[in-house]
Amino acid sequence: PNALGVRRLLPLNPIVKNYGAYEILRQLSGNLETYLKSSFPDIYREIAVIAQLQLVTGCKGKRIKREFEASYLNDLHPDISCSEYTVKGLISNLARRQDEMETFMQFYVVPGAQMLFDGTSIFTRAADSCARKGYNPDHKQETQIRLLYIFDRKSYTPVFFRMLPGNIADKSALCETIIASGCQNCIIIGDKGFYSKKNVSFLMENGFTFILPLQYNTKLIPVEFAENSDDHKFDGCFTYKKRIIWHKTMDCGIKGNKVHIYRDDNRKGREEFDFMQRKEADYECTEGLDIFDDKRRGMFAFVSNTGKTAKEDYFSYKERWDIEQCFDYLKNAVDIGAPYKRTNGELLAWAFINHISLLYFYGLVRTLRENELNDEYTPEDILAIGKNIYKVRGAGFNEYRLSEISKSDIELIKQLGVSLQ
Repeated sequence: PNALGVRRLLPLNPIVKNYGAYEILRQLSGNLETYLKSSFPDIYREIAVIAQLQLVTGCKGKRIKREFEASYLNDLHPDISCSEYTVKGLISNLARRQDEMETFMQFYVVPGAQMLFDGTSIFTRAADSCARKGYNPDHKQETQIRLLYIFDRKSYTPVFFRMLPGNIADKSALCETIIASGCQNCIIIGDKGFYSKKNVSFLMENGFTFILPLQYNTKLIPVEFAENSDDHKFDGCFTYKKRIIWHKTMDCGIKGNKVHIYRDDNRKGREEFDFMQRKEADYECTEGLDIFDDKRRGMFAFVSNTGKTAKEDYFSYKERWDIEQCFDYLKNAVDIGAPYKRTNGELLAWAFINHISLLYFYGLVRTLRENELNDEYTPEDILAIGKNIYKVRGAGFNEYRLSEISKSDIELIKQLGVSLQ
């Protein structure tokens, strides 16, 4: 009471909930949560919540509970607990359910689609059998795990992954990954490292069409062809991104496969420059050094059974969207690391939750492309806008209201097909 004995009510603090980013992700996720519910009817909400929290806030461990309680997800799922203990329990539960994880991912594998295969390394100190010494991009050995990913070329979506020991080469796991994913009548487009005679035989026996790049030192480029410096040895040339690409097609075996050999002179110049830089960095004398001794610089080749021309196969491979960008998202936006996990199952469970985060993220990627906004905005831009949109409930009010949003942000969110309430 005050000096006159009149009791005054102190104003209560308003309740503010992080809203925009989560609602944007949910509305642009397509059938993601429906597929999760089908595969994990008992824990699908927990998986979705943690995947979204991780993507929006980058949080793990003890922070998850605080971020959950500060978000609108807490109001949507008031019965869910996101304490560190319950999250560990969820990971332990998922660790025993690899079959359900594969069933979920198979929803995204469309028969007849063009599937892109690539792998990436996750460096970790985890003391489990999947974390093995393997070569990093600098050709030095580090303890790592390999993730072999499949992408749908048309929908720009990562559809399936397998976790492999860090010392397993991607080409050794290609066949098993195709079988596990349930691919049927698909066009397989691999990156370097997937070609082997065994893989080609498997693909042909199972009716797959494929384009597989060859290693730099492949024996499928004849020595006499590489040594010949006359441009007339090529069938012709075409242009790609203001560069001239020379091409030659040769038969490969007796089953109709072709080897397309290409030479990119811009690439040749870069490789020769890199060669000289390495020599200078090693304090070697470069005077009189023959930088043209390697006749294969600038050359690369594909094995293909598509029946298409060298130019068509080249564009199918080169004009794909950038998988490396996806791996950047996976390692940066999603923050894939879980270095304190100790079993293969727990590492796989975290990799699966990271995969769900990536699917939410690629809902943004896909929507920006479909609305031709990807040159103006990145997915991170949209998330940044969403993070500044709140649900606010003041004292004496029973309903939440939206915080202030600029007119330009409202228009952008509408363009994406999202309705905020």
